[in-house]
Amino acid sequence: MPRHKTLVSIGHRIMKRFKQLDLRVDKEFVIYMVHLLARDRRKGLLKYDLNKPTACAIEGFVNTIVDSYVNSKDCTMANMKMAWVMKKGVTIDLEYVKKKYEEKFQTELQLLIKDILQYPETCSKVQLDQLFAKMQVFIVACYSLGSPKNHVLLKLTAQALNSVIGRSDLQNYVLKKKYHRLEYLQRLSATVGGIVIYNNDGPDGDRENVRSVVDDLEMAQKNTEAAFAASMGRAVKMQTTCQAALDDLINIDHKDETLTYRVPLEHLDRLNQFAATYFMLHRCLTTLNEHYQKTVYLIEVEHKRYQCVICKIDDTLSMRTAIDSELIFPHFVYLSQVWGNLNNYLNHIVELNKLREQVEALVVDDLMTLTKATIAELQALHKRIKKPKVCSFEERMDAVKELQTDGNFCKLNKADIKEFCSLAMTITNGLLMPAQVTRKLCSNVDITFGFRDPRYARFAELRFEPFIAAFRKVVFNNANLALLFKLDDALIEQELQNLVVEPPKQTDFECQTEMVVTNDLTPANWINVTWNAWDYHRETIHLANIRKKQTNDAQTNISYGRRNAQNQTYNCRQHK
Repeated sequence: MPRHKTLVSIGHRIMKRFKQLDLRVDKEFVIYMVHLLARDRRKGLLKYDLNKPTACAIEGFVNTIVDSYVNSKDCTMANMKMAWVMKKGVTIDLEYVKKKYEEKFQTELQLLIKDILQYPETCSKVQLDQLFAKMQVFIVACYSLGSPKNHVLLKLTAQALNSVIGRSDLQNYVLKKKYHRLEYLQRLSATVGGIVIYNNDGPDGDRENVRSVVDDLEMAQKNTEAAFAASMGRAVKMQTTCQAALDDLINIDHKDETLTYRVPLEHLDRLNQFAATYFMLHRCLTTLNEHYQKTVYLIEVEHKRYQCVICKIDDTLSMRTAIDSELIFPHFVYLSQVWGNLNNYLNHIVELNKLREQVEALVVDDLMTLTKATIAELQALHKRIKKPKVCSFEERMDAVKELQTDGNFCKLNKADIKEFCSLAMTITNGLLMPAQVTRKLCSNVDITFGFRDPRYARFAELRFEPFIAAFRKVVFNNANLALLFKLDDALIEQELQNLVVEPPKQTDFECQTEMVVTNDLTPANWINVTWNAWDYHRETIHLANIRKKQTNDAQTNISYGRRNAQNQTYNCRQHK
């Protein structure tokens, strides 16, 4: 398809430009930028035919993308980078973080585990002492109890380890098979780790040497909540300031169905870009905060389990002086498991904070200064222009008829557009004005529209078809709105689906070979391929038995079934 080939060639040119500038940019992100910005009414290639584009148009588009990427104050590129961080931020998922840290942790522990399992059955006293010391390090590292180099922590771990396994038990340990050793080592580390955690719980614990994941979580929650509140507060303040300035610069009269403004809408779009960026920042932070709140709930549940098992151990120890290990050790193992879960939740909070910092770094502090300067500039321009321009709603909707888009209207049901006035966006080419009421105008598609006033919604209901046509073109031809409403993936998928792939001239024929699961010797199932090696053994024995029963004697129809037929005579029947 010529259009798709044009966009691919543009992507290659942009990658070359980035290499010349010594910038490392993900190739997928470049494709994402090209396909999305090509549809933008302000920066894109909507005015040109992509099937036969001009060299000047392509060169200008490439320069626009490269300059926008380098410019940290470009709002559209900041929105795009924030959307990309959220798309590729797989660490937002708790289960992924658990798996990632577990794999990394096991990889780091493999060397220590291998070193512990290598001791021979005939160990000397010195080797047993070394094994005992390495077990201490393994337990400390396995449950993140602190620094393995801390001699005080190692001493506390040695005391707990001595209470579980003695010298004779250690000698018996090396006599086990390696896979039994590993299993026992894991159970031992869970038990000893739980003892160390229990001994240092509460106000009398050694906080200088033994780590407390509960205290770490309390501090992490406090700092994370403060950071989210500060960042979201700044975003709300700036987006409110932008919307208030836009509201002063335009006047929408629902009675006369007119739009009055002095500053051209193209200039107001500059301020609207800042508003879209701060709304985008706020939505990204809201998504991260929602995942953080889910983790906080899990932390509360796990902390209750932690307190419960501590109380259970206290009650068990207070009843007796000598306690059977089978009665108390499972509680220490469970305490270690709860401790590990709390560590996973702490790791997830760390990863969420990393994503939050990445998103916040894309909205630089200079952008706030530039926003305020733009507001002052537009307000001064508004005062200088004496004669306002008045347009009807119909004229504004007719102004976007020439725009072309293949964005699917049904995709709007996935977009969160009820926060903004849809009619204001339609007649002002995408200005973000706050909505006060919501309406579902279409009974066939579950789309909730936002409106500033019930009378705005009434106008949209009466002129539904032209309103929807204009609204669709305004949203899908504005990269900032597509990013804000999460319609970017729908646009790019539509673009890639339009690519017609020619079928290859030659294809390989693939077929599934039947697998012999049972040892069936019938001709229909006789296949020399099987996934089970024991089938070959059984077949070999079967063929050997057949070979043993094979004879060289020749038989006739008369002698069939009779022993020593060659030495026997048979009297013929006498016929009367």
